[in-house]
Amino acid sequence: MPVSPIYVVPGPESVNDLVKRIAGRDQAAFRRFYRRLVRAVFAQVCESLGSPALAVAVTRAVFVEVWRLAPMSESRQLDGVAWVTAIAARRAADRLREINGTMPALGVAYDDLLGRELAVALGAEPPAQLETFFHTPTD
Repeated sequence: MPVSPIYVVPGPESVNDLVKRIAGRDQAAFRRFYRRLVRAVFAQVCESLGSPALAVAVTRAVFVEVWRLAPMSESRQLDGVAWVTAIAARRAADRLREINGTMPALGVAYDDLLGRELAVALGAEPPAQLETFFHTPTD
């Protein structure tokens, strides 16, 4: 399921430009990217999983993966929204396989680790709570 444009928060820079800056480990760009796309990713994942509670952890995992993979995407031309949508779809499918028992359970400790990693990538104090995901402070 693609990210609905109604959930993507507009901004002065393109998502693709933000991905390029994230590749250079720019935390301010990552915060803007996160604020612009977190609602869309959460909605996509929630629709796939049918559970807001499960979608919280998967949404964290998506953005941690963006932070980790951005340096590898720097040399390729990619559509940032399509890229994050694909990551979200894969992460949601992985969680469904975990729920159905076809993949080993990662557990709450893994979800907590992702929350701490996301907070660090955002330049925030761990743990990052979902309430802060939807808060849009200025840089």
